[in-house]
Amino acid sequence: MYSIAYGGELLQLPVGSEGECNLPLAIERWTGLLPSEYYCTQNGRRVSAADHGNLVPEVPLRVCERLPGGKGGFGSMLRAIGAQIEKTTNREACRDLSGRRLRDINEEKRLKAYLEKQQEAEDNERVKAERKIAKLLSKPKHEFHDKEYEHARSELVVAADEAIEEGLQKAIVLEMEQAVKDAVTAEVAATDNTTTDTQAKDSRKRKLPDTKSKKAPAKKGALWLGVGDLSSSSETDDDSTDESSDGAVAKGKLVAV
Repeated sequence: MYSIAYGGELLQLPVGSEGECNLPLAIERWTGLLPSEYYCTQNGRRVSAADHGNLVPEVPLRVCERLPGGKGGFGSMLRAIGAQIEKTTNREACRDLSGRRLRDINEEKRLKAYLEKQQEAEDNERVKAERKIAKLLSKPKHEFHDKEYEHARSELVVAADEAIEEGLQKAIVLEMEQAVKDAVTAEVAATDNTTTDTQAKDSRKRKLPDTKSKKAPAKKGALWLGVGDLSSSSETDDDSTDESSDGAVAKGKLVAV
């Protein structure tokens, strides 16, 4: 029994039927395709439906439609387009025999080159700095010769030394004069102090007035004419309050001599 597969459908032909004997006719009646519009495959190989000797009954027979062909020239068109397409030269995505990406290998090479250049640049900078320092420390090659300038320079040094010595001498003289003035002033002050002390001693040696030898002036006497206040006569003259209180009584009782 043969089986025919077409478009996801399966057609089985019973043994001894008309379709089994004439497969192209059975395919035409089932699909409506002429033998020129299709071809058959079995187990992936292209076979003829009319050749029963090469067909295996247990394996389905697949019907595939033919595609109408063009007028040709497609290959030349592809070649023309391919010529216009630029061929790439970037092979960094490829790998070498050890399995490493060419991109990583190239990046490593570029990094090494960069580090070498940096080291060279640092060395050059250091050399330039050393040369500059040596140039600054070295003596200038320019030589200047001028007799008048040298003579004036030497005289200037001598004049400066003389001026300094003269200034020092004047300072010494001024200090000495100031010291003499200070000494004279101190001597005058000491003399004045001595004179003042002598006068003070003389004034102390003068006799003080004898107050004891002088007699007190006699007081005028008064007569007692009557009984009065005895205490009023014994009070001193300095007590102004008592005098004011007893003044009226004394006027009537005392009579001046």
